[in-house]
Amino acid sequence: MSAERKNKSLSPGSVQIHGLGAADGLAYGPVVIMHAVSPEIQEEKLANDGQVAGEIERLARALDVTREQLNQLIQESKSKFGKEYSAILESHFLMLEDQEMMKATTKLIQKDLYKAEWAFSCVMDKFKNRFLKSPNEYLRERAVDVEDVKKRLLDNLVGRKRSVTLSEPSILVADTIRPSDMAHLERSKILGFVSEAGSKLSHFAIVARSLNIPAVVGIANITGIVSESDHVLIDGYHGLVTINPDKKESEKIVRRAQVAALSPAELSKLLVLPADTRDGQSIIISANVELPEEIDNAIQLGARGIGLYRTEYILFTKRELPDEEKQYLEYHEMAKRIHPHKITFRTFDVGGDKIPLDILSSKGYVHEENPFLGWRAIRIALECPEFFVPQVRAILRLSAEFNVEIMIPMIVSLDEWREAKKIIEQCKADLKKEGIAFNPKTPLGVMIETPAAAILADIIAPEVDFFSVGTNDLVQYTLAVDRGNPKVSGLYNCFHPAVLHLLKRIFDAAHKHDIHVAMCGEMASNPYAVFLLMGMGLQEFSSLPPTLPKIKQIIRNSSMKEARVFAESILKINHVVEIEKRVTEKTREILSAVSDRA
Repeated sequence: MSAERKNKSLSPGSVQIHGLGAADGLAYGPVVIMHAVSPEIQEEKLANDGQVAGEIERLARALDVTREQLNQLIQESKSKFGKEYSAILESHFLMLEDQEMMKATTKLIQKDLYKAEWAFSCVMDKFKNRFLKSPNEYLRERAVDVEDVKKRLLDNLVGRKRSVTLSEPSILVADTIRPSDMAHLERSKILGFVSEAGSKLSHFAIVARSLNIPAVVGIANITGIVSESDHVLIDGYHGLVTINPDKKESEKIVRRAQVAALSPAELSKLLVLPADTRDGQSIIISANVELPEEIDNAIQLGARGIGLYRTEYILFTKRELPDEEKQYLEYHEMAKRIHPHKITFRTFDVGGDKIPLDILSSKGYVHEENPFLGWRAIRIALECPEFFVPQVRAILRLSAEFNVEIMIPMIVSLDEWREAKKIIEQCKADLKKEGIAFNPKTPLGVMIETPAAAILADIIAPEVDFFSVGTNDLVQYTLAVDRGNPKVSGLYNCFHPAVLHLLKRIFDAAHKHDIHVAMCGEMASNPYAVFLLMGMGLQEFSSLPPTLPKIKQIIRNSSMKEARVFAESILKINHVVEIEKRVTEKTREILSAVSDRA
């Protein structure tokens, strides 16, 4: 990302840098830099076979020390940062318990006489590269966890430590923020994060959002640009970092943001209130979750259900396809935590853009030049029943006890849906024959995320129980824009007239056939889209947990009658800039009215 000086808006000596907003919020304060000091590991061998036993023992001692450290960090992080973060560190502990990884390391020591440091580095790098090569952002970010575990154990082997002390509330600037780094810090002294590496799916970014700590990532060489004599203003909303801005103006901006934010008392009061408009229309607000530890945070922020559970998580944490029983137990924990509210399980959306499981390789999986248009999701499910059936059976078994829904992703035709439903009905018949309880009326729906499904919404609607709109793919497929490509990502816009007209078509089809319609894409987490989507006919917002209070606030201070009139006027506009201007002005008007009443 580039740094630039804007004479009209910045004070002399100030520099503004564009990055990626990973956690909303504004913060101003002094800089503390944390460099990732890594042990320099050389390829070294033992002198002879007689040193092998001692080297394996040295590895075992370092492993024991690393386990003890992680155990301590897990306990500390529970009180500092909550269950969300301690669960991440627990996953690191489990990585150390991986017998295959330890066997591979020991084998290199025994067979090739490598020293423990080099042997362990080779094994962990091979494991990490499997994630780094994935086009899927979530999986690439998991490589950070592998590197974290690797460095911690290597530090213990060579006797090196990496830590930073915050003597006052500060902005933490780092090349990479490893998951275990935060556990050493005092929460009250972290004003915000700025990182060279990372994304919105980084573990530290997920935790930053849950703790309302502003974060900006993706700024190249930020640790070389700033110094610890600088003060910075970070804007997590827009991904901006301003170095040495005017102090009075910066502090004023942050204070204004703090006043606009809900206080703990206001948030507590809001959470018990229904998401009803001023004229009595009820809207459902639910949450999107990917990790089990995100559910508690979603509930605390007012979620009345999980509108999208990305079941791929269970694949990312396993080395093979979990069987029906393992899936059932994993999903049972999720459903139990959100009960009595509903949880919508999206069946595996994996394929060429995700981890290539052995089951895919055995079915002829090959590298794809454009995996997002390739063999994925329902296409794999229909071709590989052994991939689809255990998951469907596991979810159906949950339905005997909990309020669950099954959602099928990437549908492009009625034939696909009917074939998927046929398999689901066979699963029901088999469960009944086996005497296993389930709810025969478990809602079955589709994720509308392709233009084909949107165009066919009126044809698909009579045969499903609900729609959930996935705007992330729908927008990029409709506009022919890869949002991950910086050359064209600026063209990705959910307020594009073509997108809005497709959404209206979907909502109208759902209402015509009396089925529920939700939205689980990023657009549902955008406060500036709430009033417009309500007016267009959306019944449920399934959003990122931190955005739920703001969405409810907008809903409660809106009139459905006015929202419908507003939506009609927006759909007549053909220019995206004008649409964005209108929805922004209207949302600010609603929020200003909230502040005035407060």
